[in-house]
Amino acid sequence: MQLSQFVTDYDESLLGDTYIDPLGVLVIWSAFGGHVFRNRVNSISNDVRNYTLNLMNHRIIRDLIDDDSVVVSKALQNAIGDKLSLAFRQACLIYLENLFSYSLISAESRAGVETGGILGGSKGRKAFEESKGNPELMLSHTKDAHLLVRQLSLGVGGRYKTPFMEIGFFDTHYHYHLPEADGLWDRSDQLFQGSARLRAVYDAARAHLASLINASTTKASVPPRHSFADLPGSLKKAYQDAYASPGRVGAETRAFWLELTGLDCGAAGALLHELDEHAVDGGEEQLVDEQLFKLAEKRCRKAGDDDAVRIIQHILTLEPLLAEVDLLFTLSLHRRNQRMAEVETLWREMGRDETTLPKLAGRIREFSSLIGAIKGTARARLEQLLQVASLGTLEEQLRALLEYHASVMRSRGQFPWVAAKSADLIQVEARTQPLPDKDKRAPGHWVNHYYLPQFRNLVDGFRGVPA
Repeated sequence: MQLSQFVTDYDESLLGDTYIDPLGVLVIWSAFGGHVFRNRVNSISNDVRNYTLNLMNHRIIRDLIDDDSVVVSKALQNAIGDKLSLAFRQACLIYLENLFSYSLISAESRAGVETGGILGGSKGRKAFEESKGNPELMLSHTKDAHLLVRQLSLGVGGRYKTPFMEIGFFDTHYHYHLPEADGLWDRSDQLFQGSARLRAVYDAARAHLASLINASTTKASVPPRHSFADLPGSLKKAYQDAYASPGRVGAETRAFWLELTGLDCGAAGALLHELDEHAVDGGEEQLVDEQLFKLAEKRCRKAGDDDAVRIIQHILTLEPLLAEVDLLFTLSLHRRNQRMAEVETLWREMGRDETTLPKLAGRIREFSSLIGAIKGTARARLEQLLQVASLGTLEEQLRALLEYHASVMRSRGQFPWVAAKSADLIQVEARTQPLPDKDKRAPGHWVNHYYLPQFRNLVDGFRGVPA
């Protein structure tokens, strides 16, 4: 599965989002989704294999930093810094990520080995083929060593950095020796010591990286370089055995990760129980998102978990408005040129009227904790949309929505997709959109998912289902 390429936290400055989020609501729903999953799961950190790989990589680096027998020569320090530098940590992360990618790619024809979901898999495969199965790995933090473009942000380490910081393993500069982190690292030791496959790959990768660093004291190649074909076969096999698929990793690490992430508690835990309860033959019965959230709310209410109930209710109250606003905006994109009255006719044909948005906005305003649960850009945009939705006539709502859309696009340095060109004329400047299917967009239909698909992906890995 190819994951969307943007950094762990939502960044409004990324221009790619201007083509998928014209109303700027991603920053709103992602904030509420973050509350449910405690910022442990999002659009780019949702794979148990990558979660575990990132933990192993950082555990190895932490171990090497503490090991006095691992010596960084003066020449290597000039290239990647000493063991206390951020550059050293980054160089080790890049090397270990690339070692994993090439090891799995080299065995993708093997039964049970799944390369889908490997970050940098397509580029790694190309490099592997172009080098006739013998790509070069380099111990460096510079772009020359990167398999992925912007690998420090878009590789495993970058995409899983925020969840690991939230859990408490390290800070933004990868300082591992935080007072609150000692217990976490001790528990990670128990994980790798408790699994023969994980222990084997950990020991092999640690020994290899240590020897590579120590070799810099005697060899002229700085930063160190290695041809993939020259690496020990046992090292590659250890990666292939331990990390063959998300399902293989998840089967051994489910209890560990659920406990550490807290995803078995609160709102996320309720959703997990519902997903497990509705699983059929190792897979999941495809209940729609709204159904799952309602079932989870009922479970939390029965358990007396008021905080979890409120978190889920926020989404159940918010999404109907976001979905209806999305529908109205989509109708405005139906033809290159339309009259306000024509959009209003389409809106009524879809079973809505001028009271639809005000009613939904009113429910949100009555839920006193909802707006206060978010801040910054997310809160400002939600309040703007509430103002739009609270206007009395449909023409006022539509005109205000188009003005809001234009303001979002201007904030990104982009032109609006559609705008009111006169008192009654609407003109589309971007690609027109087909009319939504009335049956598929009945009132109450959701368009945003609040990271539930990503959570499903993580849970599938725990079950041993291919991701």
